[in-house]
Amino acid sequence: MKCLLVLSCLLLSSSCFAGTERLAFAKSWLTSWMPAQFDLNVASSGVKFNGCKQKEYQLQYSQPFGENFVIESSVSYAKAKLSWGVFSQKLAVKEIAFIPRYHLSHKFSLGIGVITQSATEFKSVLGLQFDLPANTELLLSARTQGFAAKHSWEFSVSSQKWDATRASGTWYETGAANSKVSLEYNGYF
Repeated sequence: MKCLLVLSCLLLSSSCFAGTERLAFAKSWLTSWMPAQFDLNVASSGVKFNGCKQKEYQLQYSQPFGENFVIESSVSYAKAKLSWGVFSQKLAVKEIAFIPRYHLSHKFSLGIGVITQSATEFKSVLGLQFDLPANTELLLSARTQGFAAKHSWEFSVSSQKWDATRASGTWYETGAANSKVSLEYNGYF
């Protein structure tokens, strides 16, 4: 568990320069001594084209407790850089999710959890720096199997609240809440 915490801290570090090879090595090293029922996934994704570079690293793990109860967690770090000639912007954000899930049947599960996102760091070469406040999201979700083996439908109800930074200003600066209902179809190829 200590190594998992160390890896999580490395992913959340603002100076994270992890390459895909290092992530794969870290995953194989951690899974070599983890219990058989412990599921660990390390993923990185990104997009790059002229003027834009974006990268996201995500550590997902789940631990079953008994036959019907699973704790799903994830730690992620995303960074981006946009460049247009002399103008450039950098963005970085960190997120931790913790969602205990109860399986009512083989194909249907309910989860109640929390997702915490760090204050978004936004920097510009013009000297502008915006630090959007941190936010916490409370989530209730229902998941069922999709049309293929690695696909799923997820219906969720959530409330996201930003940490107040001022008494007046925009909705996220005053600590307003954003409530939403969503239906998603997730497919993994």
